[in-house]
Amino acid sequence: MTTIEDWKGRVGAEWADKADALDTLLGPSGEAAMRALGPLEGRRVLDLGCGAGATAFALARAAGPRGEVVGVDVSPPLLERARRRLAERPMPDAAPLRFVLADAARWRPDDGAPFDALYSRCGAMFFDDPPAAWAHLRSLTAPGAPLAIACWRGPELNLWASLPLRACADLLAPAPPPAPGAPGPFAWADPARVVPVLEGAGWREVAFTPFDHEVAPELGDDPDPAARAADFAMRIGPLASRLAGAPADLRAEAARRLRAAMAAHLREGAVRLPASAWIVTARA
Repeated sequence: MTTIEDWKGRVGAEWADKADALDTLLGPSGEAAMRALGPLEGRRVLDLGCGAGATAFALARAAGPRGEVVGVDVSPPLLERARRRLAERPMPDAAPLRFVLADAARWRPDDGAPFDALYSRCGAMFFDDPPAAWAHLRSLTAPGAPLAIACWRGPELNLWASLPLRACADLLAPAPPPAPGAPGPFAWADPARVVPVLEGAGWREVAFTPFDHEVAPELGDDPDPAARAADFAMRIGPLASRLAGAPADLRAEAARRLRAAMAAHLREGAVRLPASAWIVTARA
């Protein structure tokens, strides 16, 4: 389970440090969700769980100078990276963009103006009280405003998450399965659990559309792409959490196994793994 406190601390810091690699992992599903929002020119858009800012930048370009984008996140390290990125590459023809450190389940904009669209790339699955959070978010949006969210389907459909755990299963103490719907990357894997939450919070026309694709996760500059993919798995994702604080010899054995497992998926100079997301759409 990944909690808000994790995002404020270790997980947020790790993701901020590896923002470029994570944008590669999350980019395809995030772009699909952004397309599902429809035209954004001149609209005021809320980016829920904006992280290190890549999605907020894309939304600002789509909204244009007459629009506005607000990115909200609970993680100070991620927002620091987002602000630094914005300072390094200003966007004069894009919408005004600002980042807010807050829990979106409780935050309200100072001006009280409603949002014309709500977007999230893998930031919607971490609320401790989803019914209350989504009712609050509905109250921030204008009637008819579109919602589009990218979130992961089950881990069995996402080898970037499940393959590392299988490769190292006998090295790790058994972990209890998370409670159904508990905050975490796969909390929205089952639409039957999520649709009633959104509908009960006032969202309509809720739809879950599968988006199957490939990802090429990697970190570092090792000339071996299997080693780069193994490094990603040891730093980001479910296995990384299980290896936190593990002794050096266990980590070395995990790295060896991961390189072998990743090499089996090497194609055209990169490790390419099947991935599957939901593109969730609705209207306020």
